[in-house]
Amino acid sequence: MDILQEYGIEYLYHMTHINNLASIIRNGLLSHNEAYRRGLIQVDISEPDVQDRRADRTVDNILLHEYVPLYFSPRNPMLYKRIQYQDDIVILGIDPQLLLEANVIFSDGNAAARETRFYRGVQMLNQLPWNVIWAKYWNDSEDGKRIKCAEILVYPTVAPNKIKAIFCRSEKHRNSIVAAKQKTDIIGRVNPDLYF
Repeated sequence: MDILQEYGIEYLYHMTHINNLASIIRNGLLSHNEAYRRGLIQVDISEPDVQDRRADRTVDNILLHEYVPLYFSPRNPMLYKRIQYQDDIVILGIDPQLLLEANVIFSDGNAAARETRFYRGVQMLNQLPWNVIWAKYWNDSEDGKRIKCAEILVYPTVAPNKIKAIFCRSEKHRNSIVAAKQKTDIIGRVNPDLYF
């Protein structure tokens, strides 16, 4: 059995505002810093205080903001904090084979948290608390809020061809997704189960 299937990893996930989608389909996913350097972010859904904490953090001597952040589980505290904007947030399903690449690090929780640990290599996936990562809610677990936001950090970019699916919460943006994905073979799907 494939190790990614063993851990239930169908996709790696990235959430963004629908207005950023066309640019992402063209350019791929860029790090926070690179997307701002190029002026590509139309709507930033991140929290400024969280971004301030991430700005000075380094992982393997590289600033956290120079990595592309992905999640194992998109239905997490970050999305919950943006519950009022959910209909305008799209969730990208990224090829999980990225985890096999050498430039990829993953964590057992939010990368900005001091107690979070980082790993390389799929053989280290057994170090993650999957029962919390896959749980529907995190409040019942000790340190659940941090763990539920376990991340995959990709340096320096995620190429457009690694984007395999685009999910939205309702029919509201189905046409926008169809227009943005154009002639690619990216799957576009309404999936309210990924949302709150």
